[in-house]
Amino acid sequence: MDGTGKTVSEFPIIYYSVAQLWKIFGPHEFIFRLIVLLFFFTGLFALFKIFENTLKDSLLAILFPLFMFTSPTLVYYANNFLMDIPALSLAMIGLYFFFKFVQTSANKHLFWYAFFYALAGLLKISSLLSFMAVFGIFILELFQFKILPDKKIFQYPHKQIIAFVGVILVELIWYLYAHNYNAKHNSGIFLIGILPVWEIDAAQIQLTWDAIIEHVKWDYFRRETEVVFLLMFVAGFVFYKKSNRLILLLLTFLSIGFLTYVVLFFQPLKDHDYYTINLFILIPVVVLGFLWLLKTRFDKIFTSVIFKILIIAFLIHNVDFARRRIDDRYRAGGWQNRNYIENVQ
Repeated sequence: MDGTGKTVSEFPIIYYSVAQLWKIFGPHEFIFRLIVLLFFFTGLFALFKIFENTLKDSLLAILFPLFMFTSPTLVYYANNFLMDIPALSLAMIGLYFFFKFVQTSANKHLFWYAFFYALAGLLKISSLLSFMAVFGIFILELFQFKILPDKKIFQYPHKQIIAFVGVILVELIWYLYAHNYNAKHNSGIFLIGILPVWEIDAAQIQLTWDAIIEHVKWDYFRRETEVVFLLMFVAGFVFYKKSNRLILLLLTFLSIGFLTYVVLFFQPLKDHDYYTINLFILIPVVVLGFLWLLKTRFDKIFTSVIFKILIIAFLIHNVDFARRRIDDRYRAGGWQNRNYIENVQ
């Protein structure tokens, strides 16, 4: 360490913006929290529009994005300071513009998609999982793989590849700069690299795996909800001939990216639940694919009032679970706050 305090990780556009607001309104913590929360709510609204445009059912379009706000991990960090939530939110917005591009074939939507993913990746590179899934679909079409039955998604690939190359170049430039800057100053303060499973021994792998299971039980979603999501995921592949091919391909590439990420960043998953935040992009794609399957093949269930009442009841059940878990995180006597209470207050 050279004692200068100079170090860099994510692109500091949000930090800079907060600093400018603090110059005007004073250094109030709630300003930072509010900005991050507004990012997340905007991302949820983008999910709502994706669901509404795809399913043509406003009630379901409202209900299922709200399930994202019943994850204790997302609820907690949506009101905090890490850049993972803004990155995930920008990825959800980027995904909205991709679906708009698919529906309209208007290149402006593809370039808005690229713009929002470029910003997302500058904040957290892991937010590019869904960007790479779409890029995978682009590559498939280059090799004449038919995805939509009536048209090509990318009708002018030699021009439209600019959107993908542009995002990749932006990320390469920033992270090469960050790596070189940290090598010159305080290398090691922020991670610019990976923490893979193969760098730890079997005992550490077991400890980390046990911790991951505890996170799955208590931090990501209610266990029953995770089972429902898993069944939705399986249903998409079991009924693959009847599923939406585009969504199924997105889900396939996202799943590969999910597993790759877990392998490459296995070590911090033991203690740091926020490392999983950008993996949550998988959930709306799973749900969207399942609901599309219901709408097109099992319409009586999809339009059933009883089905929607059950979803609302299940959502309320999940909201209560998230409320209790967040209470635990903020409880004065809890382990999460013990160090602060003993050493700061």
